[in-house]
Amino acid sequence: MKKAFQPSRVKINSLHIDGYGVTDESKLSVFGALAGEELTVMPFSKRKRKVFAKTTEVHVASPHRVIPVCDAAGFCGGCSLQHFESTAQIEYKHQYLVDTLVEALGKQPVNYYFPPMTGPVINYRSKGRLGVKFVEKKNRVLVGFREKMKPYISDMSDCSVLRDSVSSLLPKLQELITALSVVKSLPQIELAAGDEDTALVFRHLEALNEGDMFLLKKFGADNQVAIYLQPSDLDSVWKLFPSGGKERLHYALPDFDLKYSFHPLDFTQVNLQINRKMVQMAIDLLELKSQDRVFDAFCGIGNFSLALARKSKQVMGIEGSNTCVARAIENAEQNGIINCDFQARDLFVESLDIPGLEAINKVLLDPPRSGALEVCKKLARTQVERVVYVSCNPVTLARDAAILIENGFILDGAGVIDMFPHTTHVESIACFIK
Repeated sequence: MKKAFQPSRVKINSLHIDGYGVTDESKLSVFGALAGEELTVMPFSKRKRKVFAKTTEVHVASPHRVIPVCDAAGFCGGCSLQHFESTAQIEYKHQYLVDTLVEALGKQPVNYYFPPMTGPVINYRSKGRLGVKFVEKKNRVLVGFREKMKPYISDMSDCSVLRDSVSSLLPKLQELITALSVVKSLPQIELAAGDEDTALVFRHLEALNEGDMFLLKKFGADNQVAIYLQPSDLDSVWKLFPSGGKERLHYALPDFDLKYSFHPLDFTQVNLQINRKMVQMAIDLLELKSQDRVFDAFCGIGNFSLALARKSKQVMGIEGSNTCVARAIENAEQNGIINCDFQARDLFVESLDIPGLEAINKVLLDPPRSGALEVCKKLARTQVERVVYVSCNPVTLARDAAILIENGFILDGAGVIDMFPHTTHVESIACFIK
């Protein structure tokens, strides 16, 4: 007979970067914990030889413990650190960046650490995927993020990290989906918000009838959101409401007089206010001059490229996705920018060839979590004088930094960006000079 989980009292030695507290018993990992605390915990899941527990009572609290702003924080997987005071959160992430760079590069690998870039810590998230489930036992629909280490949907009526325009819709979405004929065949909703517009993409496994279509359109009209449907793969997505016009949302970078159009399923930064600061900082660190030629690697829809183009002679943007390249070209044309050249090319291949790289003197890197290994190998053999690297994974940033440093670059500065408050994601920015 399988042994049932039992509560226990534990001392938390440290906080793991994945958001759980580490105890003397190496296999026991505790959510809702902070370093130095004494807690009563209840195990709830076992994965890969680790037992995960939740905090049920705090006996000795960390000075950085706060009351979460969201009632679902204890079980919702959308956040892991709401019980951790915001300033202490970003200091913790900064130290993780420092430790990761030191471990990979040796003592004092950076000339200067930038002050953390901070912004709103609630109602900031403009992109996300919500799970949907009709729960027989509760006889109602749940809409929200999945629970921590569980496949279940969190029972939540709002979300403190989602933009207000979406968080306020959660109860209404539950009512809407309950009224649909496909109530048991609608597993998820993708959400996306621009500066002033919001879209919801409903994934449905069965065909919708005319009544369903009417209810979805009415929901869109009543709540001023665009409604998209996804009956199968990503190519099947289409806009139901409002009819006509391009399938686009919008955000702006006012400091550069730029307005971007994007499809709800395009990759964009989740924190639009931080994105504005981040683009400006990247431009400042590159120290652009009117004759500079810039390579924007992993350029996406042109988020950095168009701003770079405002300050330089020429920008070459490369991205692996044909869809993103098409959107980048569209955004350049929309903003009257003619000094950008966008290409679709795989930047991860070992035999990477980048035509025109020999003329480039400055580079902006914004890769996915896997980093920019092959690009950095290529840059090491060029006359590039300055590289700004925006990273969502300090481990791959440190790995790639080692390549650049071995080939004559200096890691001049680095710092964390609070792109994802209350989560375990660590965004950072680094500047390399020759």
